[in-house]
Amino acid sequence: GQAEGVHGHGSLHYHRTSSSFKKKTGTMQAAMTMNTLGLAGAARPSARVSAKKASVFGAPKALVGKSTVFSVRRSVAPHGVRVMAAAEPIMEPLFKGIKDDLAARGPLYLDDFKQGISTKSLASIFFLFFAALAPAIAFGAVLTSATAGMLGATEVILATAIGGVAYSVLCGQPMSILASTGSVVTYTAILYQTCVAQGLPFFGTYAWTGIWTAIILMFVAVTSSSNLVRFFTKFTDETFAALVAIIFCVESSKKIIMMFFNSNISSTLAMGSCMVAVVTLGTALAISNFKSSPYGPAGIRTAIGDFAPTIAVGAGVVFAQWLAANYGFAFEALSLPDSLAPTANRPWIADLAAVPNNIKLMTMAAAPACAILLYMDQNITTRLVNNSAGLKKPGAYHLDMFWLSIITGLTSICGLPWICASTVHSITHVKSLTDTTKDMNTGRDVVTGVTETRWTSLILNGLIGLSIVSLKPVLVQIPMCVLSGLFFYLGLAAMRGNEFLERVSMLMITDPQEMPKTHPLVEGGVDLGVLKKFTVMQIVCLGVMWWVKGSPAAMLFPILIAALGPVRIIAGKAGWFSQSELNLLDEQVETDPGYVKA
Repeated sequence: GQAEGVHGHGSLHYHRTSSSFKKKTGTMQAAMTMNTLGLAGAARPSARVSAKKASVFGAPKALVGKSTVFSVRRSVAPHGVRVMAAAEPIMEPLFKGIKDDLAARGPLYLDDFKQGISTKSLASIFFLFFAALAPAIAFGAVLTSATAGMLGATEVILATAIGGVAYSVLCGQPMSILASTGSVVTYTAILYQTCVAQGLPFFGTYAWTGIWTAIILMFVAVTSSSNLVRFFTKFTDETFAALVAIIFCVESSKKIIMMFFNSNISSTLAMGSCMVAVVTLGTALAISNFKSSPYGPAGIRTAIGDFAPTIAVGAGVVFAQWLAANYGFAFEALSLPDSLAPTANRPWIADLAAVPNNIKLMTMAAAPACAILLYMDQNITTRLVNNSAGLKKPGAYHLDMFWLSIITGLTSICGLPWICASTVHSITHVKSLTDTTKDMNTGRDVVTGVTETRWTSLILNGLIGLSIVSLKPVLVQIPMCVLSGLFFYLGLAAMRGNEFLERVSMLMITDPQEMPKTHPLVEGGVDLGVLKKFTVMQIVCLGVMWWVKGSPAAMLFPILIAALGPVRIIAGKAGWFSQSELNLLDEQVETDPGYVKA
């Protein structure tokens, strides 16, 4: 049948009979498969064909290439029940998923580089460079404190740069950005404390824990176990994305606010830092919004708006230097390592053979928790990226997990922090490469396309590596309060288009007649009470994750992320919502009572 576009959720795989790649968005030919076992040539059931027009959820995705065979889930009408292909096993024959990913992304590899030669890519690189480097340094400082100087900023920067460059060249979905995450830092800190308490060698224990983790992730990759993402829906995606975006906003604000309560910092300096952060944030927002203003040619507005974060950093630095020159402010500046030497006095390669056999076996018990952490962070972030409005190329969950396992093993042996797809950086990366236009009827932004390229992540991570070697004299001039303003903007940018957060703003509405008439959910006919009940359920999940994140039970955080899927499944099976309501508010999964197989 014909379809308007593909919305690439889950493990979307293309099976091409032609290697040609057409850049034009158009109709496509799709054959719906009925493969119950999921072992034939058909692709993942979680691929969906969306017949809806472009809306706040994004423009339809056009398929690229000719004759493509895959299984689909289709929304036949805004009020209809979604039809989904028959379920396939969670695990498949060895390497099948990786082979399918290679078949899908291979013909598009050169196009990933052809698309990236543009001013939009350049603007994205500048923005994400500051947004990725500063957290790497911050996490390095946290690791130095948590591991008594065993790990630090040098290791974080090297892991991000080397792992990021390799991943951008080899992975299937280059729109994902690898970085060290807060949950990984927390896990590492707990592992170090355990080593100290038990008298174990830290780097040997760390290396073998990472090796076993890499083996588990490799098993996940070769058996296609990332198929589990088909049980995740927008409920999981948007709740997790909202949590990470809020963390960025809260942490950047906290850094400025706590200056007023620090006896070692004068109130004048705290106020000056706050002013610099606000100027940076305000400049980024004003220039970004200039895109949709009626002033000037659209091309010029778009070009200026793309460089909004970079211009904002420049404005913040100039304002900070003006305050320093005229009023004697001494702002805390970005701090970089002095050299590429390890933070601790040690060789870069761990002596694996020197670790006693009993410790090697003990680390097997610690590895599953680490593997779950990396699995959830990687796959949920990748799912969010693959589901972003405007993307035309398929995801490659199994191929991406394969390379993540390799990177995890190598960083473990070298005593470098583990990295995985970072939610905020990846979402922001996609949005920074997205073209939009404003719908004059609703006033909402409509996605018209995304520049899908490998150049941005490749150059970005290369620059992060050069930050220690070549860029240090320039970067150390940037005040940390400027980066605080940039981080807050990063969090706000990640919130845009999050339907969950849009629904939160509707909770105070008591009269259904006062609902925004142009909102897609209102146009779809969703009941106000049902909307509130579903939103409150997400808020409760968000609150529990927030509490656990800052509690002594922080190690359970990845398990809670994984539990979002079952919570949504229970909501469907328990009858808390009707199937038509779930079709409007979320997505159907095969466990729903109203699930309809293709």
